[in-house]
Amino acid sequence: MRVGPGAAVWLVAVWVALWEGLSIANLLSGVLVVLVLSVVFPFRARKGTLRFRLGPALRLVAYFGRELVQANVVVAWEVLTPTSRINEGIVAVPVSASSKVLTTLVANAITLTPGTLTLEVRQDEGLLFVHVLHLHSIEAVRHDVARLERHVLRAFGSDEAIADVERRLAELDPSAPEAPQEGP
Repeated sequence: MRVGPGAAVWLVAVWVALWEGLSIANLLSGVLVVLVLSVVFPFRARKGTLRFRLGPALRLVAYFGRELVQANVVVAWEVLTPTSRINEGIVAVPVSASSKVLTTLVANAITLTPGTLTLEVRQDEGLLFVHVLHLHSIEAVRHDVARLERHVLRAFGSDEAIADVERRLAELDPSAPEAPQEGP
């Protein structure tokens, strides 16, 4: 088979879902369609292509869902209370420039979260410019985006990109021991 077993199972599941019922005929026809499609449109793996890891993808959905609920509560509280705690700002956030698709996924996830908005993506520089409604610190925003990017890369990224974001998270982690400063 020219597609991976995970992709084949996913395609068959989509086929069965489109027919709105699990039956032997739907299952076998789905397998047949996937086999035909894999021959007609062969998958050619390229270096640096996206990967799909089911466990990390499910953790990404859970993480993003939790962050989405928390952000909605914060913004709803801001709307419902008479005092304003808005301290907006724009932060340049470094991201892995490993893939335009993954950078777009991170940027869209940021924009979907109430209280944040991706204003600009500079893929060649590996930067996102993010507008934040409640800016507490630039480092906190960068850390939050790096955590989101880590989940995205673990689900879909290359091992090199995962290592890069892990390194950045270690640098941003406030609980990590501070590196000795050079000079007087």
